Amino acid sequence: MSEKIFERREFIKKWMQGSLLLLSVPILKACQEEWLYPPYFIKRDRCIGCGECLKVCYYSAIVLPQLSSYSIKKEECTNCGICEGVCKFNAIDISAIDYFINKERCNLCGKCLPFCSDNAISLPTNNLKYTIAKACVGCGDCVTVCEREGKAITYNVRYYSVINSKCAGCIERCSSVCPVSGAITKSNKKAVINTSLCIKCGKCLAKCDRGAIIPSSVVLDQSKCTKCGKCYTICTYNGVTKTGELGQSPPVIDQGKCTRCGKCIPECPENAIYTVAPLSIHDPILDMSKCTSCGECIVECPEGAIKRELKNAEINQTMCYKCGKCMEVCPESAITR
Repeated sequence: MSEKIFERREFIKKWMQGSLLLLSVPILKACQEEWLYPPYFIKRDRCIGCGECLKVCYYSAIVLPQLSSYSIKKEECTNCGICEGVCKFNAIDISAIDYFINKERCNLCGKCLPFCSDNAISLPTNNLKYTIAKACVGCGDCVTVCEREGKAITYNVRYYSVINSKCAGCIERCSSVCPVSGAITKSNKKAVINTSLCIKCGKCLAKCDRGAIIPSSVVLDQSKCTKCGKCYTICTYNGVTKTGELGQSPPVIDQGKCTRCGKCIPECPENAIYTVAPLSIHDPILDMSKCTSCGECIVECPEGAIKRELKNAEINQTMCYKCGKCMEVCPESAITR
């Protein structure tokens, strides 16, 4: 091979090597560009400062000087114990208070049910129906007891009165059976009933054979009736009738469902719901030395009684090798790129 041909080949070889080297520089540089390997970022609105990402970042690229801290607001805590159940690290200690129903006091009105959002209260099937009978004299005792229940019974006619056109003025008959002196008097040869003295006992009705006395009367709105049965119990005139059946299962509170919110207690008109506290009762405790700041307790607390001092992590881009392990372990999906 001639010397010129060899030199030419060497020139072409070196030229190609130089060209490849020049071409490789922008390619290598591109490997470091963000468009090829975009950086990782932490969404501040999602980060709960739990520190799980710190455990997998071998390059110390994540900055979180302090984990989020948690505490329990004692005045808002109902000692339900739900947070204690979800804490995997035994950082929470709650003196859970249990709720029970006094079966003897409960009248099965069901007023507590709408306030138990967790359906922890069970009452027996109540198919009873109460109606006002013809024997009702309008005494109003049922109206009084129903005031504390569904207010289903109200007056249709509030007071006793006399129809003058029918009255013969023989007040000796009606007044003789009236237990209240002065409740029935005579004026212009007609009987007059003093509504402030009349006790609506109905005894005068039986004595007036002319039908001149109009008694007071009541009506019962079935849509408001709680089926408590108080009207039936208090009526001494057989003015309230009862039909239907009542289930045999007792009223109970399911301790597994009950969140101990206490909303049922003030709604019970009979004070039939009571609480039992443990012997070693104490204020709620949250031990930050055991807490991992996972945030599960704050999510589960039905009363919002757990307070969090939120801390956010940040990524030092100069130290980040974009391995992606932090994004894999983040429980809140707060890391993105």
